[in-house]
Amino acid sequence: MLKKNILYLLHQSNICKRICTITYPWGWKDKTLITNQKNYLQKKAKINNLIDNFNENEFIKNTIYPYNLIYKSYIGNIDFLDYGYTNPSLSIALNKIRSTSQIPQLPNSINIKDVKILSNEIKEEITTCNFKYLGYFDKEQIIHELSAGAIGPEVQHIWDQKPIKQVVNLLYESDNYYDIVEWERDLMLLNPTWQVSNINNLVNK
Repeated sequence: MLKKNILYLLHQSNICKRICTITYPWGWKDKTLITNQKNYLQKKAKINNLIDNFNENEFIKNTIYPYNLIYKSYIGNIDFLDYGYTNPSLSIALNKIRSTSQIPQLPNSINIKDVKILSNEIKEEITTCNFKYLGYFDKEQIIHELSAGAIGPEVQHIWDQKPIKQVVNLLYESDNYYDIVEWERDLMLLNPTWQVSNINNLVNK
């Protein structure tokens, strides 16, 4: 419980004011707003094809099950902070919306018809996670920071290493929904795993 309280304290973000949980109990926004987001991403965002070991078709295929799992967890009243599907800020937002809204009967799963990559970028930003210390640091990062501090500024390349992550926005079209899901992974880790950091810009950044 203490761990969750700390995550709530450090990672609670503003939920977009343009959502409507009554009309849109999943997705939370009118399709027009989501289409505007899609057009913005396609116009402004970068498509980075220089990332090693990134197969777009394989990535898309592997996201379908966890996307459905997040949906099922939402309608199944699962505490998102107990799992690694979503980062802390989105986990808290989903928990909060669900606890303050009356969710009607929804389909048991999402029947996806098409998935499209809208953007694929590398960003110099830290990747938060429900299982990291304070949501920010895992064991490897803590060791790195301690090592850099112990060695001293003469080893400049260690000091200068910045957090870096890959962020990919996917558009999922299904029978009932039209969702833009933002996936991210921490490229500072040896075997980074993917998680969802936003859905239809639910969380303001």
